[in-house]
Amino acid sequence: MIERVLVLVYLAVCIGIGVYASRRVLGSGDEYWVAGRRIGTGVNAMAIMASLASGGSIIGVMGLAYSRGIPATLALFAGAVIGFPLASLLVARQLRNFGRYTITDFLAWRFPSPIVRLLVPLSIVVAFTVYIVAQLKAAGITANALLGISYESALVIATLVFITYVSIGGMTAITWTDVVQGVLILLVVVGTAVAVTARSGSPFELMRQATTAAPELGSLAGQSVSSYLGSFVIWATAIPVIPHIVMRVFTAKDARGARLSLNLAMVAYSVMILAAVLAIVPVGKLGFPALEDADQVFLKVMESEFPPIVRGIAVAAVLAAVMSTTDALLLACSSAIAHDLLGGLFKLNPGPRKLAALRIGSAWVIGALALYWALSPPELITRFYTAGVGLLSAGLFVPTIAGLWWKRANRLGGVAALVAGVAVYALTLTGLVDLGLAPIVVALTASTVAMVIGSLAGAADDDALLTAVAALHTDHQA
Repeated sequence: MIERVLVLVYLAVCIGIGVYASRRVLGSGDEYWVAGRRIGTGVNAMAIMASLASGGSIIGVMGLAYSRGIPATLALFAGAVIGFPLASLLVARQLRNFGRYTITDFLAWRFPSPIVRLLVPLSIVVAFTVYIVAQLKAAGITANALLGISYESALVIATLVFITYVSIGGMTAITWTDVVQGVLILLVVVGTAVAVTARSGSPFELMRQATTAAPELGSLAGQSVSSYLGSFVIWATAIPVIPHIVMRVFTAKDARGARLSLNLAMVAYSVMILAAVLAIVPVGKLGFPALEDADQVFLKVMESEFPPIVRGIAVAAVLAAVMSTTDALLLACSSAIAHDLLGGLFKLNPGPRKLAALRIGSAWVIGALALYWALSPPELITRFYTAGVGLLSAGLFVPTIAGLWWKRANRLGGVAALVAGVAVYALTLTGLVDLGLAPIVVALTASTVAMVIGSLAGAADDDALLTAVAALHTDHQA
């Protein structure tokens, strides 16, 4: 009973924050999409960490390590850790100085074309709906295992809560809830790791016992070099361009705060992942060596090692991880539909009330679709949503980086790079094209070649645009 009370209180607080924030945000695009661009460095760092520390980072990362081994898992998440400083160096200052709302805003400005205005938001909606489905599975199996609530009921409750506070509270509500959620996630994961490690004497002894009992846990066998490289590259190239992280850059008070918050988020995220993979997973492998669903490992450890009140906090932490990512994903999808497609591509300019209705309605549509698909969840949720993220990396990374840093990049090159990246990734991921390399590696190569050929073949951009791009690299803009 105490577990359920703790979770209900947590969910009620999230909805309360959304209702309170709605008074400020529904009438303002700046408030709704980027929280008025006034988020401080520490708050933004925790919010960034929380938005990436998804249900996959608690449930999924441990399931992946349990089933595929620790080396494969660290290869994947090392990419994310590298991605933070890459984002800080390559895009944070420039995109914050650009000062709009979404990655589509930048790409459509840098490479003005209806293809960009259509393909970028469509890719975001497809990739992030997949991502949300994976998060909902984490919420469902957690509530089912530790609270005794049916998987389907847990999905409906969690979905209704996060759609409610996102749709009415926007980025302001997301920021406030994400800070609370980020702190809770860190405390539970790191606290659990410390507790289980202390019982074994030391992390080294725990790892020795686990790899002796299950050598595959520390083995490099079973996956190709291409697979390791693909996992690393997807996340290293995703962080600088993935829309819900880019929107966080736009919320910072200034460019310096945006860069610093990314680096601080990297530290917090690294601590959490290492604690989960190097401490909790070995305990789970020792205690439960033959789980049919590897994503259950964290839940089994919590159920067997801790009393009800701690289990209740753990459920709240997993829900926090799910919602801190899902809310950001949902807002990014909503912005892709209401701002990028309807407002950008189709030039709709409704009044304030109709605009607020579009924002709210798009969030509910995406959330409802994700809920429907999550009722038949995928296995190994980390691999599932990583495939979705790969679509965005393949299409957005080269155009964004080249558009900011290569003076010869032009509209033809940007459009060609976007189309080639998305198309080649989809073809290789589905197996229609097989070159023996990871799909993301093939797609990024194709995108780069398309950018170079298109830029050299097409007409150079006008001087006014190049001057505006150069100005993004200075610290003189707010």
